[in-house]
Amino acid sequence: MTSGYEYIFAYFQSNLNLGIVSSQSMSSIGEFITTPLVTLILTCIIFLGALYQLYSERINFAGILSFICTLIFFIGYVLIDEISLISVLLFGIGALLVIIELFVIGAVLGILGFIAIIGSFVLVGENILTMGMIIAVALILTTIEWVILVKGFNRKIPFFDKVILRDSTNKESGYTSHDDRSHLIGKLCTTYTALRPSGIILVDDERIDAVSDGSFIQKDKQVKIVQVEGTRVVVREI
Repeated sequence: MTSGYEYIFAYFQSNLNLGIVSSQSMSSIGEFITTPLVTLILTCIIFLGALYQLYSERINFAGILSFICTLIFFIGYVLIDEISLISVLLFGIGALLVIIELFVIGAVLGILGFIAIIGSFVLVGENILTMGMIIAVALILTTIEWVILVKGFNRKIPFFDKVILRDSTNKESGYTSHDDRSHLIGKLCTTYTALRPSGIILVDDERIDAVSDGSFIQKDKQVKIVQVEGTRVVVREI
């Protein structure tokens, strides 16, 4: 008869064998993910998808696919035990700097974050030269995509439109940094105070600072507005 000890031993041996097979399967998956071709495809999708998402108003398929490929990329190197702590730290720091850049005007943090992310990809495996070439190809394709989005489709980063004033500040767009009084040119009005040469005039019951065109003008004299330059109103006695 088979004793209870033999049953227990057989049970643990069976689970140990399954664990070995499972570990070997995971290693095989990791080796497949980290092959140069698959790594190149994943890296290109990550960079291209991230850039497209950056220039999109909502989270879309490109952004989701980029995120999934990033997970697959790093999981592959975790499975073959080649990922380094510095690579993980660089990626985390880089991503954090890029996020901060979205809220802080300027480009320094964004550039540093981008460099850190690139460094994390280069240092993730043992073959730095191969990863460097893969990153170079991905960057070239991403640059082409950027040119198409910005130059071809005139895309802008929607998030920046919310935190940065992009409205036109010219007169044609209806913007003025002060009251526009150019419509007053030629209008007749009365001096509220004497102009020596500056003073106050009364235009339709509104008091406006003004200067004479050079001569002294007494109070309660009728004058004509002959020039307006910003807030400077020039009048001449009639």
